[in-house]
Amino acid sequence: MLTTGTHPSALLRMRFTALLCLALLANFMLVAGHDHQRLVQIGTVLLGGSIALVERKTLASLFSGRPGMALAAFFALGILSTAAAFSPRFAAFEVANLFLLYVLAAMVAAEIARNGQPALLLVLRCLGVMCAFYTFLFIVAYVGGLSLGIPLARDDFTTNFSNIRFFNHTQTSTLPLLILLCCLTPRASRLGWLWTAVATYWWMALYATAGRGTLVGMMAGCAVAAVLARRRAVPYLRHVAMTAALGLVAYFFFLTVVPALLGAAGMSSFSSAFQRTAADPASGRMLLWRLAAALIEQHPWLGVGPMHFAHHAGYLHIGAHPHDWLFQVAAEWGLPALACLLAALAYGLRALLRSGARVRDDDGANQAIFAALLTGAVAILVDGLVSGIFVMPQSQLAVALYLGCAIGWHRIAGPAPTAVPGGVRYGVSAVCIVAAMAGVVAGAGPDAGARLRSEDPTPAQQAVNTGSQWPRLWKAGYF
Repeated sequence: MLTTGTHPSALLRMRFTALLCLALLANFMLVAGHDHQRLVQIGTVLLGGSIALVERKTLASLFSGRPGMALAAFFALGILSTAAAFSPRFAAFEVANLFLLYVLAAMVAAEIARNGQPALLLVLRCLGVMCAFYTFLFIVAYVGGLSLGIPLARDDFTTNFSNIRFFNHTQTSTLPLLILLCCLTPRASRLGWLWTAVATYWWMALYATAGRGTLVGMMAGCAVAAVLARRRAVPYLRHVAMTAALGLVAYFFFLTVVPALLGAAGMSSFSSAFQRTAADPASGRMLLWRLAAALIEQHPWLGVGPMHFAHHAGYLHIGAHPHDWLFQVAAEWGLPALACLLAALAYGLRALLRSGARVRDDDGANQAIFAALLTGAVAILVDGLVSGIFVMPQSQLAVALYLGCAIGWHRIAGPAPTAVPGGVRYGVSAVCIVAAMAGVVAGAGPDAGARLRSEDPTPAQQAVNTGSQWPRLWKAGYF
């Protein structure tokens, strides 16, 4: 296991990692609601883009290799789709925001690659601290609620989130990394108990909120890791099983036994989840998927425009996105853009598998890292087939953190990178970043002040929503 120490001040030398971690912490602890979390994210990508402009070498390699070329084509097609969209301002924001999130992830990866495994461990510890602080919020709500005789509610697990599922989306990216932190922490370390407790709570919260997409994603990720990593995945999967079992025990003890002893109502998340699944396995998503399929048939080449599923789904009053990233990209960006994105993902997963194949049999730390990153990749992609993990601000930041860890470890474990020409590629990347920052400001700027002040939508905006609010850029998913 990793035994190399890392001083907390080292995080100050990793500017992009510190920026991303602070943004995640702010959304967990300091701001409340989807719109304020979105504002934190917007500020993060704008500041990150500004700092990135001076990172000449990293920017030059932003679109290097086959994955980079596929991503470049994906974003180029997104720009073309924007031009034909009903609201180019909102469409441009979507493309620009996703691009800057990718830039932020690439910068985090570069910092991890430069500083080696200790930097990755430091990122995991920062994540553990963030999740520990958020766990404390639940402890306060739990003790206070039981003391005052207030029944437990699922909202007690999702403080500062506008919707329970938005917290589940964030769990999908963070849970595999939290378990990896437990796996990499030496048994003699006192922090091991803290990380195990936090991971246990993360599982307990997942059970209590019945996050089916995250649960299925984690099961799929563990199955893929067991098949592809085989014996190398056993230590990591053992920690998955241990923390998941502890979370189940904690669920029954703290959420059913203790309330019963105090004469309060406990939680019945499992029975309600079974009932919901039996009544409608797709939970209303079938209507969204049918609409997405119809839009793909009508607009196969460039889609209806990034972020524009909401424009066509308003009459359904159940969602502003398809709850499926494949349908979403195909319907909004077009089938060619989806093909480019799938190619980039295929190249990336192949690179991850090749890096894992290079890990020595006696290298327990890298074996655990490989298994965790493989589990996380599959969990994110599978959960994204039934959720908005790639849509909501906090989960987007969490995915960027995971992606930075995965790319960074690949560069550590993989072969030495070849020299990348800096001049033209740096110039193109810099222009793209400046244009993306302008797109984010133009897309979000007109409404940012009202959202910062938590003002209600105007009558005209409420008329567009026809009484229903759902998030996409803002909580009210209007155009």
